[in-house]
Order: sequence, then structure tokens, then C-alpha cells
Amino acid sequence: HKKGAVDWAILRGWGAFIAVGAGLGVIATMGLSGDALMMIFGGLGVSIGIYLAFGRPEWRLGDTMPTGIGRAITAPVIGFLSVLMGIGGGSFGVPLMTLYGVPIHRAVATAAGFGVIIAVPSVMGFLLATNTGPNRPPFMIGDVNVVAFATVVAMTLITTPLGVKLAHRMQPKPLRHIFAVFIILVAFNMLRQAFVA
Repeated sequence: HKKGAVDWAILRGWGAFIAVGAGLGVIATMGLSGDALMMIFGGLGVSIGIYLAFGRPEWRLGDTMPTGIGRAITAPVIGFLSVLMGIGGGSFGVPLMTLYGVPIHRAVATAAGFGVIIAVPSVMGFLLATNTGPNRPPFMIGDVNVVAFATVVAMTLITTPLGVKLAHRMQPKPLRHIFAVFIILVAFNMLRQAFVA
């Protein structure tokens, strides 16, 4: 936001729809196995990574982000899939925005806002979960491990400013490639875990 990179019009227009999708994602995760979720993300992640790595800048679905029915369908899907995969909004939001002509730096910054919109309702939903399986780790509230949550939040607050500075020093093409490599590595790791299990 300080660097003027967040597209607040997209964030305001898409936020409520993404939050609805995130809430539906919380409900859906209760009935899906971890292996199924990892396989879904693995397949989607590899596809997204390949697009970011090899897609051409002129590949577009449109010149502006969808509104109306297009937004009403697409935005909840981003929230829903992000919760299913346990990720922020960047993995789906950044590729989508670039397909509608949003520059990569602006897409990354705006997708960080998607992540907040996804995290708040999903964490609230998982805190209210009543999973009482026999092998639950300690320090759980609902389906949230308080120690892990605090650690991730603390590390995110430390590393996010560094990531912002690095991203804004990079040209768009290498930034896309780094983003692509990261998503593909995470996707392959999830596929490995799903198939080994």
C-alpha cells in the first residue's frame, strides 16, 4: 500500500465474494481427506506455475477484471479453493489478475489483500470446528494449532516487508518466474506427500 501497488478498487469489489467462498471452503474441508486436498492443489499448482513461467504477456481473458456475474462466480471460487489448499489468495489471484492485464507487481500486492480476506473467515470457522480425533496434537482450539498459528503470524510479520522490497526491485518477468517456481515446488511437494501417504 505504501508503494501504491494495491488496486483497492479490485480489492473492494471482490472482497465480499472471496470471503463467501472462503466460508464455503471451511465447510467443504470437513468432508475431504488431506490426501485429496493435496492432490487437488498439486494439479492446480503445477498448471498455474506453468502458465506463469511460460505464458505470454499478450495472453488475456479480457482487458479489465470481471464484474457482475463473472465476478460473482470467479471471486468465491478463489476463496473456496484457497481455503481447500490452505493458502493465501496469491496462488490463484495473481495468475487471474495477470490474465486480465493487471501488472504483476500490482497483482501480487492486491492478492496479498485477498489473503487477509480469505484468512479471517476461514480461521474463525476452523476455531469453531469440533474435531475431537484421538491423535490431536496439543494446543488446539477447534482445528487451529495455536502455537503453529502464532509462529506463522510472527514470521509473516517479519518477512513480509522484506518480500515487498525485493519484489519491487525486480523486473516483471523474473518476478513471474520466481512466483512460478515457488508454486510448482510447493505443488510437487504436496503431490509427493499425497502419493507417499
